[in-house]
Amino acid sequence: DALLGNITNTNGSNITALEFTFICFPEIHSWDISGLLLFFLLVALISNVVMFVVVVIEPRLHHPMYYFLAMLSVVDICLSSVAVPKILFMLWTGSTTVTAKACFSQMFFTIMFSASESSIFLVMAYDRYVAVCDPLHYPSIITKKFLAKACVFIVVRNTAVALPMPLLALHLDYCSNREILHCFCENMSVEKLSCSDNTSSSVYGLVTFIVVGGSDILLIIISYSVILRTVVVARSFSAASKAFRTCGSHLIVICMFYITIATTMVSNRALKEIPRPVHVILSLLHHLLSPALNPVVYGILTKEIRHGIQRMLGKMKVHP
Repeated sequence: DALLGNITNTNGSNITALEFTFICFPEIHSWDISGLLLFFLLVALISNVVMFVVVVIEPRLHHPMYYFLAMLSVVDICLSSVAVPKILFMLWTGSTTVTAKACFSQMFFTIMFSASESSIFLVMAYDRYVAVCDPLHYPSIITKKFLAKACVFIVVRNTAVALPMPLLALHLDYCSNREILHCFCENMSVEKLSCSDNTSSSVYGLVTFIVVGGSDILLIIISYSVILRTVVVARSFSAASKAFRTCGSHLIVICMFYITIATTMVSNRALKEIPRPVHVILSLLHHLLSPALNPVVYGILTKEIRHGIQRMLGKMKVHP
């Protein structure tokens, strides 16, 4: 707040005095879409809380792979909570205005948590690479010190990646029409309201997605390709079964995450003729679909987590 308090744009006006108005779903009855959003939000929050609690309280899950899943659950809780509660409040009350301070904060946290999820997938891919390709050295490589370094890497890298975007948006000049054709402060939708040159902001967003997201995807593909090659060369059915059992859920979740991001980027930048409500829904899927389905996929496909949930429910004297 102190940082934003005295920031002015190039016209000399205080940027924090600005207010934006969301144009979310004027074509759809608010209660129709809010019920669906609330359902996915509750599924995302409840399932990720359960996942986190199971990993924390179940001693058999106190291993690096499950710690990474707990980290993913925390990030998913944060990502699904950045914009959706505000959207529900807006749909239920009709209050569609947002201050510049709240808008740019929402933009920052959306980018940061999305990038953090990508980083966690990268670290998880490396963890599986070591576990399958160099199992004898796994305990000496994937240590508590490595976990601490991974957490620092995730926080520092993604804060540094996300911070320039709202700072660039802060210094744009905004026209008298400040209607955001979206349900939350997506950086590309906010940029379109600028009367000044927003090339630097637009280029930074695109380059960041290509460089940061692209490098993560490339390294993840390399990791799982090496894992597949190692399993094939080993010609061991038990090794292959174990590798596919532990890596299969990771790959499904990773694909869901990157597909939703890529679809949003393409719909905004390339497919100008796409109906606006469709683009908005695609963006919201990134905030809700992956966070809601990630714990479900891991719970179904990972035997240890499934058994951990059963044991936790048994201790609570609740039977699934």
